[in-house]
Amino acid sequence: MGAAFVTVATLGAAPQTPSPDPLAAAREDLTQAHAILRDNYPVINQRSGIAAELVQRLDADTPGPGMTDRPAWMQPADFIALMTTLARLEKSLIRQYATGDYHQLAAVRGVDDTVFLSPVDHTQQPLAAYVPPSYDPHRPTSLVVFLHGRTCSENDPIALPWLQAAARSTGSIVVAPYARGDSQYVDPAPLDVYAALAVAEKAFNIDKQRVYLAGHSMGGYGVFIVAPEHPDIWAGVLAASGGMTTETMPAALRELQATPVYLVIGSDDPIVPQGYMRQNLDLLSRSGIETQYYEQPHGVHAIGSIDEQFERAWRDMLSHPRQITPHGAMAPQAPATSLPGVASEPTARPH
Repeated sequence: MGAAFVTVATLGAAPQTPSPDPLAAAREDLTQAHAILRDNYPVINQRSGIAAELVQRLDADTPGPGMTDRPAWMQPADFIALMTTLARLEKSLIRQYATGDYHQLAAVRGVDDTVFLSPVDHTQQPLAAYVPPSYDPHRPTSLVVFLHGRTCSENDPIALPWLQAAARSTGSIVVAPYARGDSQYVDPAPLDVYAALAVAEKAFNIDKQRVYLAGHSMGGYGVFIVAPEHPDIWAGVLAASGGMTTETMPAALRELQATPVYLVIGSDDPIVPQGYMRQNLDLLSRSGIETQYYEQPHGVHAIGSIDEQFERAWRDMLSHPRQITPHGAMAPQAPATSLPGVASEPTARPH
């Protein structure tokens, strides 16, 4: 009888209400973005030339069940904010491509994604932006051009809560060009980067003495490709989780003599070889380039895991345009001539 009673009681119990999905809005935006892209694929590809890449982006952005994709080091609220913002930006971009009604960069406040005309092939290429609440169009403002990592898009860095916090703390505008996706920032990607810079300088009241270049992962390596092409533009460069290679080192050491460099890395980065960024510090400093180094204990290959040192480097760079920072530099010595190989980039977005 007791067993029968338990069974009946269990069957008669009211069903539990499932927990609400914290990423429901992100999933809905991505579902709608897929539909818009599918229904307007030819015109989107004609305008952008990257319709196939946009499909891959949407697939990569779609989160797994619940919060299963959240890295252990990331707070749930940050993960929800990141994924929700990323999905909203992707949907906005695809809708703009479908309609031809592009957002005006000058009107952006907060985060947004729009396009600019590429000088490479005259397609409309993506450009994401973050404009802090403190921006005053009547006052010249600092600008950071940010290079995204491999398997990422222009939206990934702009959606990061930590990058937004760094920009707010310094009152700086951030723009991130798509720059041909996983191009490694070789030609013609730098042309798109400099075109995006020109568009941003036209859209906003930018202090041209406070224009900076920064990047993470592939973008960290990319700053040492892009910056040496026009070194006089940059008031400083910041490379996070990526640095010079043997191929990019000669031009970087030659052209960045008057450009402060800021290097940021996590002590437990599984992608960048141990000691690689310190080797970059040594090479740059010995060549007479003012270089600062920041290492986040237990940080991995993600800005969110090195946020304290990343924001510290960001503030130092923005506070000392074209100047030596208080930390000092090593006396110039004979530089080394090579760097070891770099491990492959991750196949998933590191954030």
